[in-house]
Amino acid sequence: MKTKIFIAVFALFATLVSCKKAEKGDMGPAGPAGANGTNGNANVKILYFGKDSITTTRTSFYFSLSNPAVTSNMLDSSAVLVYHLVDNNAWYTTPGLGLAGYYESRFYTYSASKSLYISVYDPDGTPYTGPQVNILKFKVVLIPSSDYKGSRKKPVDFNDYYATMNYYGLPLD
Repeated sequence: MKTKIFIAVFALFATLVSCKKAEKGDMGPAGPAGANGTNGNANVKILYFGKDSITTTRTSFYFSLSNPAVTSNMLDSSAVLVYHLVDNNAWYTTPGLGLAGYYESRFYTYSASKSLYISVYDPDGTPYTGPQVNILKFKVVLIPSSDYKGSRKKPVDFNDYYATMNYYGLPLD
């Protein structure tokens, strides 16, 4: 009986060892191209505003958010993130400290008038006394609450401009 089992196992082993792997054939023709997808998150809205400067006499900025894609309800129920690009090509978050810690910025939104105000102060909260800071652009990002809640699964540092843009698949400009 042991001999029969030994012969059966040996025959099975010999069969497995002697099998050759199949050779790879030529690549087939390419299939048709798929439809182009959209970049980013369709629910997240981005608004851009142009150049300005922070000076001791220019410490407040007003922006109208009157865009058909932005509603008062959206402003009430979305995360509003504000970033500004200064002339050293670095993005800063608002609220927060700006270039070289010269200033602190804060913002306020008013959903009834669909407007946004940014104010700049010295870091201690007193009126701004620092040097002129040139702002190349402002970027306002509106994230609906349903998408904002999704960021809890994978934490996002919304103070990090690049981490936020990458997380939502938004342009880095």
